[in-house]
Amino acid sequence: MKSLENLLEEKKRLERELQRVTSELIELSGHDGSLGAHRSGDEEVTSTKEQGEFSPITIPGSKSGYLFKWQDRSIGWGGTKWDLRFVRLERGKLSYFKTHYDVAPRYVLTLKNCAIRDDGFKANKRFRAKDKNSGAVNIRTPGAYYHVFSIYQRPKGAVEENPIADLDDENAIVPLLRFSTESLAQKLQWMELLVQSCAYCDSDFFKEEDQKVEQRGGRDVPVAGHPLPSSEHGTKGTLPLLYFAPPPPVKLRRHPSNAKLKKNSSHLKLNREKDSAKSNSMRTSDYPPSKPMHRSAEPSYLSDEAPMQNYRGLLNLALIILVISNFRILLATMQEYGFVLTHGFGVRGSVENASWTDVDYPLVIGLGLLNVFVIVAYLIESMLSRKILSNGFGVTLHVINTNAALLVPMWLVWFEMQSPLNGSVLMMCATILWMKLISYVHANNDYRHFPERSNQTSTSFIQNIDESSKELCYPDNLTMSNIYYFWFAPTLTYQIVFPRLPHRNMTRIFTLIIRLFLSFVLMVFLIAQIIGPNLKQMMQELQEGEKVFSIHIFAEYLLKLGMASTYIWLLVFYGYFHVFFNLLAEILKFGDRVFYRDWWNSSNLSSYWRLWNIPVHYWLVRHLYFPCIRIGLSKSGAMFTVFFFSAIIHEMLISIPFHMIRSYSFLGMMSQIPLVMITTYFDKIRPGSSIGNFIFWLSFCILGQPMAIILYTIDYWKLGSDNASVGTQYNECTGFLPMANCKDNEL
Repeated sequence: MKSLENLLEEKKRLERELQRVTSELIELSGHDGSLGAHRSGDEEVTSTKEQGEFSPITIPGSKSGYLFKWQDRSIGWGGTKWDLRFVRLERGKLSYFKTHYDVAPRYVLTLKNCAIRDDGFKANKRFRAKDKNSGAVNIRTPGAYYHVFSIYQRPKGAVEENPIADLDDENAIVPLLRFSTESLAQKLQWMELLVQSCAYCDSDFFKEEDQKVEQRGGRDVPVAGHPLPSSEHGTKGTLPLLYFAPPPPVKLRRHPSNAKLKKNSSHLKLNREKDSAKSNSMRTSDYPPSKPMHRSAEPSYLSDEAPMQNYRGLLNLALIILVISNFRILLATMQEYGFVLTHGFGVRGSVENASWTDVDYPLVIGLGLLNVFVIVAYLIESMLSRKILSNGFGVTLHVINTNAALLVPMWLVWFEMQSPLNGSVLMMCATILWMKLISYVHANNDYRHFPERSNQTSTSFIQNIDESSKELCYPDNLTMSNIYYFWFAPTLTYQIVFPRLPHRNMTRIFTLIIRLFLSFVLMVFLIAQIIGPNLKQMMQELQEGEKVFSIHIFAEYLLKLGMASTYIWLLVFYGYFHVFFNLLAEILKFGDRVFYRDWWNSSNLSSYWRLWNIPVHYWLVRHLYFPCIRIGLSKSGAMFTVFFFSAIIHEMLISIPFHMIRSYSFLGMMSQIPLVMITTYFDKIRPGSSIGNFIFWLSFCILGQPMAIILYTIDYWKLGSDNASVGTQYNECTGFLPMANCKDNEL
């Protein structure tokens, strides 16, 4: 016994002598031998003076990468399983994450009183050699074997009594973590770094550094990769970001497998069991019954304190519930009113009776007149640029021509067109052209009075423009092709050059046409299958009640039409703002295709109106809001003017085609002002809350749109009761399906 103690003392003396010789070699190699730190590559050597002895402490470099982690707290189909985890080793702390996108680690282990055990390797049964003639597969073949190693806690006092980890008693150690990799080189590199980290954590220098960190106010929390963007990186006025899918991949820093590492075997143990690499070992020491299952204080996954979670599964459940519940509504409608396809969308009879002479000539004339107003605007601006016309007279002609582009089609729709559908098409085209001509006149007037705003210096910040357009300035932009390009471009604000793409994608054009067609067919199907029959049923109940309107009827049909009108509204948004605008942009090679932003995340109504329709928003900002500011209105007054103008336009686009002046759409738009104030207040007192978003969805989809449909339908039906021609048009608008109790000869 005494001889064993003498041998241990001699061993410690030799280790101290080896450390002294190592430090002298470092000094002779030209490095700084003073007290402090020495860095070589990823390593750091710190010198300390204790009891007259020189003892260098190696601070190992950091490493991160993906390893297979043994899931010791979960059971798979074949027993315990291995899952891929992102592992980071830094300054004696080992942490692992689910992926390198995670901000907070799943677990952090300080390698104090720990050692590394080599558990050997096991064959990968799924491995198939790509080249069978390349030679025999060996343990160095990547993917052929799983190379296993583990981290365990050493017995108490083992560091002082028995510095060599290979002598630790198997029954006294506590396994902590177990990893595997398909690369032997990676395993060796990880093990060398982990062994150095264990030795570093058992040194006095680590204790001092750990105490300093605690005195500074806490421990460093490792981060896997680049943190996910926070809510302030999103669009202003929208809800915080909720991730259902990982962000774009982050390029990881790779460490070469042949990195030169300082060998250290004091904290390395070899597992000498026959099947050491197996996951389900029969030895009690590999997985003792007393192994702790609860290792840290963590919140529940649905708690506010929990780290960011992925709710994709709940989203899938919500989609399933949504589809099933709405399919039930559709099925009930088909049972009550019949299936729309059996009646050819309600247009079979009209198609059979149609002829080539049944052309809506006012619609054709109106669309043709729009070209006249475009040409007149070009001619007036050309004469102004050449100073053929005086500025005052030319501006007067512009005002007359621009407003005629709206008033003449409006007169045609009101007096000459009975079909609300055709009237709506002409009114929409005329309103768009009216706004475009205002922008064209306003912008060119600015270019004419301030030529420097149209030169290359002013437009140099516009990216992705044609080489031929870089030198374009006023009045060279005044061409027929230029104004017609602006007329058909998916924008309402004119500028001298637009971002352009170099070529068209014909495949994308074809797919956009298919998507536009499918969106239109689905929208017509919903109108014919749900909206039309329910509106007819409502009118029948009003007739039976001798035209007495009741709250009961209103509430019932408000709920019936709520979901269908929401789907139609979303289809209109997708088909028009996304598909149709992108189709125009692709054909015209128009570059800026941000026609909308994430309005569905709006936390207040003000954000919705900024994000829902970007072309209109840009037009209102440039040609209405700032002109109001320049004439002396306050910001509140300018905003009220914008809402008032928008309310008039919305009411005009509905009332004129239906030949009745009502104020429902106008009042609905003006009611947005108090809702904007309410949702903005909630957004300030509860930032990031969904209260404003709920108010937005309820006010628009569940209440606003169905209410507008019901009110306009009732008034149009009353108007049709007194006017035979209007009544016929009402039947054409809502008669997609016959009533369930109609006879066959009445279809």
